[in-house]
Amino acid sequence: MKRGQMEVVGLLVIVILLLVIGLIVLRFSLRPASTTLTDTRSSLESTRLLQALVLTTIQGISFQEHAAACSTSSTACSRLGQELEDIFSVILKQGQQSSFYLLSEDQNIFSFDNCPLGVFSSYPFTHQGVFYEVKLRLCTAQL
Repeated sequence: MKRGQMEVVGLLVIVILLLVIGLIVLRFSLRPASTTLTDTRSSLESTRLLQALVLTTIQGISFQEHAAACSTSSTACSRLGQELEDIFSVILKQGQQSSFYLLSEDQNIFSFDNCPLGVFSSYPFTHQGVFYEVKLRLCTAQL
């Protein structure tokens, strides 16, 4: 092969390498973004919110005592529901919705359901020997 032919073959190899690299970059840039990190953050946010809620006091009464009262009185449940709506309206990000469930001995004693799908967390606790579980689902409002 002559020197000119060698240069053309070398140039052709360089062009082919650049095309392959360009196709690889294009493939990764057009791929949809992964939601795994977003879901992990939302799950962690939901779990931490439940933990804080169980350990907080509402109008001088612990959440655990509110849960115990709710298991015996519908009036206490409605007050708890109003307080939770106020708390969630302050804590949740704009456009974020929630579903909340309070269970006692695996029986649903209070809930409000605004999210059919979303990141789900649960947090168990005991109060005066009774097992309770709070569950929270966070989702983004669909426009």
